[in-house]
Amino acid sequence: MNEMNNEIKNKMMNEKGIETFIVSSSQADTESKIKLSALLERLQDGADRHLQQLGITISEMLRDGFGWMLMTMDLTITQHPVLEEKMELTTWSKGYRGVVWLRDYELIGASGAAGYARSAWTLVDINKRKIMRPTAFPYEIPIVEGEVSEGPPDKVAVPQELEMKKAYEFIATYSLMDSNGHVNNAKYADLCYDALEADEVRNLRMNRFRITYHREVKLGEQGIIERSDLIGKSIWFKGINEEGKIIFEAEIQFEV
Repeated sequence: MNEMNNEIKNKMMNEKGIETFIVSSSQADTESKIKLSALLERLQDGADRHLQQLGITISEMLRDGFGWMLMTMDLTITQHPVLEEKMELTTWSKGYRGVVWLRDYELIGASGAAGYARSAWTLVDINKRKIMRPTAFPYEIPIVEGEVSEGPPDKVAVPQELEMKKAYEFIATYSLMDSNGHVNNAKYADLCYDALEADEVRNLRMNRFRITYHREVKLGEQGIIERSDLIGKSIWFKGINEEGKIIFEAEIQFEV
């Protein structure tokens, strides 16, 4: 009976990945609030460690030719984590729809910070750079239903009527790379914020970030970042590669 109870307890613990972290000075911006890219890194790391708890390590996946590719992230912050605030991050899988895997997140801070996120991922063959069916994944991931969301996050598309202007050119340098050999998904938040003016960074307070990734960017590749003016409560962003193809589309919503 005790063994059965322990098995049930362990299964419930593994259904969700739970970890804590403290916002460090390197993760904070000039207003002592966590940077968007740092927060996205914590979400990514939390998902990785949840898989590790399930016996699925990233190094083993890479060895077997598997990788995760983030398609869309939708993050809402109701109160920003601040410097030295202790945070609890919870994440869980919601299974898959077609070839798209769904994962949700919840953030709770000791000083009142709070937020939640929905994400959509695909499993890819890292050698052929092709999307794989979920049934090809040789590991079992528990599914949690009825939590933050019921369906996948909506894809982000910059409204066609918006006037976009070139903000700057960029090169995919070493500091942007990850173990998948391309610009890490969290770094795109920095690409967006680097397109803002100094007074926008100081005066605008983000409460939602949405991004859809269309294609990867490898080391040494170049592109441009476009942005819109502040429209209502949103600024829109688009990355375009050397071939004129869209890399990503994103929207930052602010408190206005």
